[in-house]
Parts: sequence; structure tokens; C-alpha cells
Amino acid sequence: MTREELKAAKSAFLNRYKSACCNSDLPLQQAALDALMSASQHNSLYAKGVSERERGSVREYWKTFLGKLAHKYESRVSTSQCEADIEELRQTMNEHFADRFRSDRHPKYKYDPGFRISHAQKSLSVFLKHLWCMDMIETPPQCPVDSIILEKAGLRYPVTRWAYVNSIDEHRRKIARLAQCAMASGLELAEWELLKFEERESQ
Repeated sequence: MTREELKAAKSAFLNRYKSACCNSDLPLQQAALDALMSASQHNSLYAKGVSERERGSVREYWKTFLGKLAHKYESRVSTSQCEADIEELRQTMNEHFADRFRSDRHPKYKYDPGFRISHAQKSLSVFLKHLWCMDMIETPPQCPVDSIILEKAGLRYPVTRWAYVNSIDEHRRKIARLAQCAMASGLELAEWELLKFEERESQ
């Protein structure tokens, strides 16, 4: 990928989510909002009866946690450090808001209750993707994971399921497959996912 192609792909992503803005505060807010939505819209999380006000306090804490991680990624971060951040996010969210998350397995999909690795990884990686595309941080060590990007890596259902993931080992297996495809294309994982994401959004 040339520098011009990467720049164009980044711009396309930012324009799609309108992250790029002259206001210095708004881009981070937009990045965090998109991260939370991406992590939870197709991934059950809250217990029945939890009010919108209660969900709002969860989201504010969640966004604040992500924001505090941003400076760390201004320099290159290892995959192991990224995994540690994912696990810390899962742990702290469950410690603070266990009473607001599902306490039972999903009746249809049998997901674990609570805030899972899938919530943590998706929100952190989408947040970092926004910042990277705005040239605010270095290239992230990982990328957002979902069923579509796993399909782009040649996997098929049920291996493409991702919302249930609640262990770093399971997450590593999915990331490893994506990394193999990126390497075969001569790209870093974040670059490969960005191109595949733009391909699917343009179809």
C-alpha cells in the first residue's frame, strides 16, 4: 500500500463517521461514541430494566477509560500491552457495573454474562482506529474484530462468531488468522483491516 492509498483510506473512514473536525475536543468524543456503539449494538450487554440514565453513566465511565488510554498509543504499543488493556477494561467495567449488566447467559446465543472481552476489544480497537486515522497515534497493534472481517479472512460460520468471545486465548486465535492475511498482503494488521473495511462499505 502506498502512503497516498493509506491516506485516502483513512480519510474515507473519517468522512464516513465524521470524526475529523476542527474542534480539538470533538474528534475524541466522536471516536469514543462510535467505539461504544460498535461494541454494544449487536452484542448484548445490559440487564433488563436498566434505565437509560443508568446506561448513560456506564457509557460515560467507559468513554473516560478509553480516553485515558489514548496517550499510551501515541508511541508504538505491543500486542501484549494491548491485550493487557483489553483485560483491564473488561475487569474494571465488571467491577463498577456488575449490577447493570446481564447476570445470566443469553437465552439464544448463550453468551457469558457481563462485560466480555468482545466488548472491551471492539471498543478499544475502534477507538484507536479513529485516532490512528486522524494521525493522533501510531499504528495500533490490533484491529476491530467482527464476523464480517473474519469472513474477509476466509473463515466461515461458526468460526466467524465474535460476540461470545470472553477469553484472551480465544481472541488471540481470531486475531492470529487476521494477522496471517495481513502479512500475506504485506500489510500491518490495522492497514489490512482498514482496506477491507472500506471495500465492504463501498459494496
